[in-house]
Amino acid sequence: SQSESSILFTEQLWKANDRKAQKQGVHKSVYWVKKRKPQEDGKIKGEKWYQSCSYEGDWNENVREGYGVMIYSNGNKYEGNWANNKREGHGTLWKLVNKSGEKYKRIYTGDWEEDKMSGQGTYFYPNEDRYDGSWFKGKKHGEGRMLYSNGDIYEGQWIEDMKEGYGTLTRATGDYFEGYWFRDMRHGQGSHYFAEKNKIYVGEWVDDVPKCGVLTEVEDDETVKESRPKYFTDQHKDMTYPSLELADPQEVLRDAIYQVRAVEEDY
Repeated sequence: SQSESSILFTEQLWKANDRKAQKQGVHKSVYWVKKRKPQEDGKIKGEKWYQSCSYEGDWNENVREGYGVMIYSNGNKYEGNWANNKREGHGTLWKLVNKSGEKYKRIYTGDWEEDKMSGQGTYFYPNEDRYDGSWFKGKKHGEGRMLYSNGDIYEGQWIEDMKEGYGTLTRATGDYFEGYWFRDMRHGQGSHYFAEKNKIYVGEWVDDVPKCGVLTEVEDDETVKESRPKYFTDQHKDMTYPSLELADPQEVLRDAIYQVRAVEEDY
């Protein structure tokens, strides 16, 4: 009958459209659209629907898998590998610089896992800082090097985006710290070289503050010692003073270090 043939035709048309919608293998751009929100007067300005983001690349059973390029609603772009609709493997994330979509600035190049930066990669910060090293779930984690825009360089261990473990910080001024860190602060045993005074401190640190240690002048044949003016030129007789010193300075230093480390155990 006519009604049965009409139903049959409708089912066939639905199947045909559904088959066309299936994404498998390499596809040209696929677009996502969103409904524009109404303004305070309840009216919608411009088109009712607008393009949110787009993807061009490999698919596997309607899932982004393989190599592809995703342009997000904010204009940023990702180029790289995908698995199960998530960034997985090696890829690069770009930030849109101008509204015309012609100029991009690199944000991150490296490994991805479960849509987050994980593995080895390089991150470019807006203030021109740059990090090269290990990542885990979107945070600096493991061994890495941070190049700061002011010329400072940190090389060492990180835990959840903070300097933690053993590392060295070389400042643009020439100062240099080598030792242990905890939550972005010098903490534990470490040595700090003061370039301006040509002295080095070796000892214990707590919350970025030196607590006990030894401060000595660095022996350097090329360093010209400062000549100080003689304010007193009259003849005078030197006074003899009794020497004042610790009976056992090493024991005093050891006791101080033990006390500091006892406090560190509370962290």
